[in-house]
Amino acid sequence: MIRWMMGVRGVVVLMVALVAMFVVACGGDDEVATSVPVEPTATVQVAAEPEATAVPATEVPADVEPVSTVAVVPTEKPVATVAPVATKAPVATVEPVEAFDESRFSDVEGIVDPTNFGWPRSIETSEGVITLDAPPTRIHSLSLGHSEILAALVDFDRLTAVYSFFVDEEQSNIAKLSASATMIGFDPEEVVALEPEVIVASRFTNADTVALMKGAGIPVARTSLENSALGNVPNILLMGYMIGAEAEAIALADELEARMQFISDVLASDESPRVLSVSKWTSAFAAGSGTTEGGIIEQAGGINAAADSGIEGHQQVSIESIAAVNPDVIIVPQPLDGANAFIEELTSSPALAQVPAVKNGEIYYVPPRYHTTLSHWNVRGIERLASLLFPSHFSGVTFEDFEHWSEK
Repeated sequence: MIRWMMGVRGVVVLMVALVAMFVVACGGDDEVATSVPVEPTATVQVAAEPEATAVPATEVPADVEPVSTVAVVPTEKPVATVAPVATKAPVATVEPVEAFDESRFSDVEGIVDPTNFGWPRSIETSEGVITLDAPPTRIHSLSLGHSEILAALVDFDRLTAVYSFFVDEEQSNIAKLSASATMIGFDPEEVVALEPEVIVASRFTNADTVALMKGAGIPVARTSLENSALGNVPNILLMGYMIGAEAEAIALADELEARMQFISDVLASDESPRVLSVSKWTSAFAAGSGTTEGGIIEQAGGINAAADSGIEGHQQVSIESIAAVNPDVIIVPQPLDGANAFIEELTSSPALAQVPAVKNGEIYYVPPRYHTTLSHWNVRGIERLASLLFPSHFSGVTFEDFEHWSEK
């Protein structure tokens, strides 16, 4: 359970810089969040965050929207290390189903028969209709975002394997869970060898990878991941129905809605600062309209300065471009070592000296695991950013992390 307190403690029930980073054989859903550099001349503030190991230059976060075609993509692409393949993952026991409100599933797109809560049951996604005869105990997710959602709904032992970037504590919200799980490389045949009962893919998963897995006779459900926190509620409910975790899915959906309502209520009458999300890998990229980072800015009560300046998707930007955007606040969602170096570059640039964010020291590192993934954990990015933008409104408020199924 996640709790927040405002005076009296209340309880609420429960990855662009690089494109398709791991569009390698296994097609792990790739989304690499990138942002634009800005340089402040004032003291740089860094949002409080637990210490984390910097991400090696050879790895990139997953679950990040593809970089816009108008952006210049860096020539160097991180390469993930292939880990030994396990022939089989342990089979987990499916817990008894709790009571739940069946009406919550009546309008969820993809459920073939919303009145059927027995087995077998069928769902329809872009890969067609799949039917499961019983709650699957061997689930394989090709996406970090989907895996984060699944970790909230079921015992993590029901996931057959993870990928190397899942254990990166700066990029992944399931790093600790993944550290003790079976790890595989990016060859689709490694997934087939695990004999999963169902495979979950996102819209970013390579089509050839999906075709190969379907050809092996494994049901594949390709479901959407949204850059809107509440936009993921239908997806969460669909996944919960598919794997027999209806009560858990409803609890998570209810929690998302309640936490977002709290933010909306607190920020109802405030002016909106113009916020620029920018990161630097081999080049600097700004997050414009249609990006995860941009959605978080808007849901935290800000104006996405990049989108407001006509930038769509993730586009490469220069120092001069940042000066033209002229943001009030700059956030840098990338691994801490790289973020600190980029912030220092921004703050020392004479071209940015008069940019409000630089002049007033409003440049912040923000945790990429909250800003570049596509799961319910984006809400933590929204809550933290809202607290940075409107500190007086959230004085005394404590936002806690989401719980995984195993922690409940």
